[in-house]
Amino acid sequence: PFLDGALQSIVDGGLMCITCTDMAALGGSHPETCYGRYGAFPVQRSGYLQELALRILLYHVSIIAGRYGRTIRPVLSVGMAFYCRVFVEVWDDKAGVNNLALSHGHLFQSIKCSSFHVTPVATNESVSAKQNGTTNENPNKKLSNVYRNGRGPCDLGEAVCSETGGSYKLGGPIWTGPLHDLDVVNDAIARLEKSEENNGINPTGGTPVHPLKMTKTLHGLLVSVSEELPDVPLYHSLPAICSTVNSSTIPRKSFNAALVNAGYRVSAYHKDPGAVKTDAPNHVVWDVVRGWCKENPPQPRKVNKRHRKGEDPGSNAPPKHPHSDVAS
Repeated sequence: PFLDGALQSIVDGGLMCITCTDMAALGGSHPETCYGRYGAFPVQRSGYLQELALRILLYHVSIIAGRYGRTIRPVLSVGMAFYCRVFVEVWDDKAGVNNLALSHGHLFQSIKCSSFHVTPVATNESVSAKQNGTTNENPNKKLSNVYRNGRGPCDLGEAVCSETGGSYKLGGPIWTGPLHDLDVVNDAIARLEKSEENNGINPTGGTPVHPLKMTKTLHGLLVSVSEELPDVPLYHSLPAICSTVNSSTIPRKSFNAALVNAGYRVSAYHKDPGAVKTDAPNHVVWDVVRGWCKENPPQPRKVNKRHRKGEDPGSNAPPKHPHSDVAS
């Protein structure tokens, strides 16, 4: 309730620290409450809830700032023990508000596996006046930005999940831009390391500068943040993927190496030890799982006797996909 007033009163270029402790709403336990407070719907029981909470919060902040002709730039966004905290810069930028939709997206989550898609609310492209349908101007005079509606999985030829055939459930909107300013994060890491090296001695001869008591904790958090892929929203949960096919957990090094060898980038996520953040498409992620299951056959899934007659008790067969061969 205080965000509206804070975003109006803060000076141009000011820094805001926002802390949210209602993780029950942001985490999906009470999605109707989350939508009422933040204007976004979380995806319940998804493996990326920790990051999803941050992106819903940033979406909400950016929407309020846009009402007053202001934009935000996240400096640091982290999930802590029972709350999430974001540091954002607020700028007067009416032109930047027009690009706000480019940093927002919808989330499509398969109901049968951990496959998901994040699609932008809108896209833009530079076109000439003639291409834009304007005939009273010189088409070669200048290019203008034209904003178009974003496309979901159905528009891209994937009406259902290509791995399991399951339908999608919709979440969001969420913030799809960067969560951190890596220049600021790296500078903070350097300052922490320098304070430890000096051990309380001020090189300039002034007042001694003693390291913070939480220096090691902060250093570890910031290093983890600095290694995250900045342009990949959300992540896969490795334990959830293995649970889907009832297999033993794939060693992280092996899983990461397979994706890297296939030409994709991989990183961790600072709050979730089982997170795999990657720009690999869903079918490549499942190709790696299928390769693991060939070498390490999963145990047969126990049939739940309480299933009603005619219901599918579930299967531990890895999801099928036409491109199922993984290059070693």
